[in-house]
Amino acid sequence: VRDDSELRAAFSSERVAEIARALRASEGGRRFIAERVEPYQREFGWHAVWSHEFIFPTVREQMEPVLELVRGYLATDYDFPSAIEAMRLDIAAASEEILEGLTGDGLEEMRAANAVNLRMAPLTPDHHFYIDQGANAHLRLVLMEVGRKLVDGGRLDRQDDVMYLRYNELRALIGSADAIEARALVAMRRREREEAAKVRPRDWVGTVTPSQLAFPYLVNWGYPGRFYQKQSEDRAVITGIGASPGALEGTARVVLTVDEFDQVQQGDILVCQMTNPAWVVLFTKIAGLVTDTGGTTSHPAVLSREFGIPAVVGTSVATERIATGDRIRIDGTAGRVEVIAHGHIDSGSAATAVIGS
Repeated sequence: VRDDSELRAAFSSERVAEIARALRASEGGRRFIAERVEPYQREFGWHAVWSHEFIFPTVREQMEPVLELVRGYLATDYDFPSAIEAMRLDIAAASEEILEGLTGDGLEEMRAANAVNLRMAPLTPDHHFYIDQGANAHLRLVLMEVGRKLVDGGRLDRQDDVMYLRYNELRALIGSADAIEARALVAMRRREREEAAKVRPRDWVGTVTPSQLAFPYLVNWGYPGRFYQKQSEDRAVITGIGASPGALEGTARVVLTVDEFDQVQQGDILVCQMTNPAWVVLFTKIAGLVTDTGGTTSHPAVLSREFGIPAVVGTSVATERIATGDRIRIDGTAGRVEVIAHGHIDSGSAATAVIGS
């Protein structure tokens, strides 16, 4: 793309919808989609913005996330070999650092444990891609094809209506158009889902015991510290977990769904509930991150450190207390977020000032 003036011009917009229109409008752009984007989608598009609900479209079905990724790499002049080398050096330095002060059996045990750790580390993203994301993505496409046939047969209005029917209901509808009131059921359940999305569940339900809080996997969600975390009565001050060092002021951009990805501007501070690998397309744009959930080893924390941006995770209340356009200050070392001023922004990019690290 960088060496093709026509493609460079298409990717000059910060709006991925405009990039897509520009590519489709030219022969070179259409060729780029057919020869580059679509093969990538077929091989690597088996994931969605949220992997555990079939309702969300996969990257296999829509090319916009791929275009956003390319746009971000172009905007930041991303150099893959340099990034890999920097990561290699960082891992080597960290591997030496954890051995400092150790001698004898302790030294050898730590060295052996870290060797296992380095071999196992790739299993986390691979597991997520091939199992968590991939299995559901493949099943979604099967369900969407069932939906297409039901739409063609006049039994449903939209392909993704099938996601609102239970297995036995779907079987009945396939067998007979009059078996169930499918359209009424779908409409009711869509409304119920929209209402449920407005509910903010408690972080923890039931009796909490030390052994439950000590469950190793919960560290990904900020426990046990998050359970004892208390928010200030001052709603402008939010406490979380310092997940990536640095401090800055900037304009908040609250993003709750993939439909809002295109609203994120260069230099925004992203405020969201949680991230997963599908959100990586935003990290070339944002200057900082605040999340409702997560701990120091969670996806948003790890990715923020990789991109070198400050992050505060596990606040529980960030998306409730912060609105798009608010001027906020985040401290990724102390785990503190402060709303400096409430405001509103248009489509222009947010100016962000680094005030420390």
